[in-house]
Amino acid sequence: MNQEKKNLWSWLVYDFGNSFFITALSGLFLAQWLIIDNKLDDIWYGASFAIATVFVLITSPFLGAWSDKLGNRMFFIKWTTIGLVIFNGLMAFVAVSNISLTHRVFIVLFLSMIVQYLYQINLIFYNALLKNVSTEKNRGKISGLGEGIGSFGWLVAVLVLLPFANGVITLFNNPGRSQVFLPAFIISTILMLPLVLWFKEKKDIQAEDKEVVNNKKISQKTWQGIKELFRKNKNVGIYLLGFSLISDIVITINLYFAVVMDSIYKISDNMKSVFLGITLISTTIFAYFFGKLGDRYGYRVIILLTCLVLIIVDLLFFLASSQWVLYLVTIVGGAGVGGYYSVTKAMMVKISPPEQLGEYFGFYSTFQKFASIIAPLIWGGVVLLLKYDNVLKYRVAGLVMVVLLIIGTIVIMKTKEEKPAVQPIHI
Repeated sequence: MNQEKKNLWSWLVYDFGNSFFITALSGLFLAQWLIIDNKLDDIWYGASFAIATVFVLITSPFLGAWSDKLGNRMFFIKWTTIGLVIFNGLMAFVAVSNISLTHRVFIVLFLSMIVQYLYQINLIFYNALLKNVSTEKNRGKISGLGEGIGSFGWLVAVLVLLPFANGVITLFNNPGRSQVFLPAFIISTILMLPLVLWFKEKKDIQAEDKEVVNNKKISQKTWQGIKELFRKNKNVGIYLLGFSLISDIVITINLYFAVVMDSIYKISDNMKSVFLGITLISTTIFAYFFGKLGDRYGYRVIILLTCLVLIIVDLLFFLASSQWVLYLVTIVGGAGVGGYYSVTKAMMVKISPPEQLGEYFGFYSTFQKFASIIAPLIWGGVVLLLKYDNVLKYRVAGLVMVVLLIIGTIVIMKTKEEKPAVQPIHI
């Protein structure tokens, strides 16, 4: 196998592998263990993601600019991967330990917050590697393939982890959802190794950047990039603003979808897993399909199409109560999510200054999580205010999310799909 194929396959396997620990932290397992099993208010779960997001906002543009200065993404991927292995491992062993339940719940919540932070930072550099594993002609297709493989990883993770959550397999101490974190940690660690060991990055570093990197220059470059985002590169700034609002809804609903199905639809964990599986299969198939459509017809129009799909699907999800509606919601919703994320990354590569790609994917990560400081807290606040009506609280919280989704779609309509002029930043 030549190096280009090694790069592509290790890049894809990495996304497949980290799906296991992200699945464990999702609404199906961690949220239900905290909120349903241990009666923790929704707002605690949302707040942990919000706090992690604050740190992502503070550090991601700086780290992205630093990687541009070094011309090296793999340096950061290796260190964040080491951090993920350490804190995933700690979380997994604490969850099944003999520590008192109250302390265990909050320690796991705290460790999951660190894992979320490291994962989001890791994504900056992982996404920026898209340029290394694709060309302008196939970027949407490769992005869609990556999104599809990641979604397939979620599906496999659910199938693997469900027997642990249901008590069929117990590794240590008491059976239940706390058992999922250890197998998720082990499988993710093994599957993330090929990228760390095999990937050979083509360094993209300019002559002026070969000088010794120092914090002052990186900070100057970061602040200059932020100012230029809404001046010279205003189109990217508007795009990221709309992207963040839409992505926030997807992330927030993913955090709470299992809890919502438990309250509104009254279904078992096995059926929740079935519907999640349908969503992931649809996401896997349509991520690649929409990516190819984006290459052919343009990324912006496909993004707007997926946004319309998400608006309709989310309205149905929160207003309906029949389990039969869930089949439609999960199939069409999975297609919308898969298409949205496969095409938005390709669009970002196209409209960003090529010499600042790492920095701009830092902005991409920042904006992706920016609204997530607010939305999980809004969700938690609504649910807390209406806590005595177990169905109404989730319907209202969901409709608030849909309003933000509509606003984000309107903002993206104002963006243009065009390559920026190449204007290196001199500092």
